[in-house]
Amino acid sequence: MKRLFTILFAPLFLLAATTIKPADTIEVDGNIMDSVLYGDTIFVGTDAGTFEIFNWNTKKLISKIVYPKIEDFMGDLMNPKILGVDYDPKSGAKVAQVEAKDGQRNLYYYDKSGKISTLIDEHMHLPMREVRFVDSDHLLIATMGNEIMLFDIPQKRVIYRKQLSESVFSDYQMDETHTKVASSCESGALFITDIKNGKTIKKYFDINKDNVFKVDFKNHHVLTCGKDKRAVIYNLPADSHKIIMSDFFIYAGGLNADASLAAIQIDEQNTIAIYDANDLAIQSKLVGHQSTVNNIFFIDDKTIISTSDDNKILIWRLP
Repeated sequence: MKRLFTILFAPLFLLAATTIKPADTIEVDGNIMDSVLYGDTIFVGTDAGTFEIFNWNTKKLISKIVYPKIEDFMGDLMNPKILGVDYDPKSGAKVAQVEAKDGQRNLYYYDKSGKISTLIDEHMHLPMREVRFVDSDHLLIATMGNEIMLFDIPQKRVIYRKQLSESVFSDYQMDETHTKVASSCESGALFITDIKNGKTIKKYFDINKDNVFKVDFKNHHVLTCGKDKRAVIYNLPADSHKIIMSDFFIYAGGLNADASLAAIQIDEQNTIAIYDANDLAIQSKLVGHQSTVNNIFFIDDKTIISTSDDNKILIWRLP
């Protein structure tokens, strides 16, 4: 069946949209490498060697982990980049993917009490790219080589390891049930995979034409944001998609809970545009980021939190 799609050229509509400035700002200790949000809490990894946890509502720091310096390729000491962080609301556990010597990576696990253990050691030479909790006992790990791995935390072992394609991995996002994952790569292909067994359910090719920077997955819809200046909203049950075209690389985007709204970085000024995902009309634009946006989270339909490649978390209130 031929898939239906709609194309909208975003910049043509930006001038008519309501302009909104940040309602609040939280500053962290370094440039933000990764961030995840659960309820009132945002977890942030930085290039200053810190894993910082804030209540975004009160803007108060809850806790901070500072990692020891490592040697760079010249033998000089430097702060390790905290390349990935995640949190399991059920167990209260956290994980942190931390840069190690010679470009390697360690994966640390913290239980609810803060006790630390190493799940993956730098000497294993595993090129991790993204790590998220599936549940309290399992992690989904993606490697740079576009493999996905289901990892058993108590046993510290890999249950399966699945190669999706030969392209370099870019990003993934699990659905709300953590039973499926949408992932993409340097080629722009999109894969929908069953997390339990690693089997590919659907594949989409040649819709994004280049590297996809960011993926989101809400209410059976997937958003991809690409180097080809395309944001694509996939309706999986209908096997259809809509394309939003920009005149600049689209580095970040996010969907609200029912996928009726999409927030997308749209231009070189780091503007975030809020779209109605049904008719692709722009409702508002968020102006205030000074660096490239790397994550966008809907708290609800009127509250958005975004992070960028600097030390600022911005909180937005929509009309």
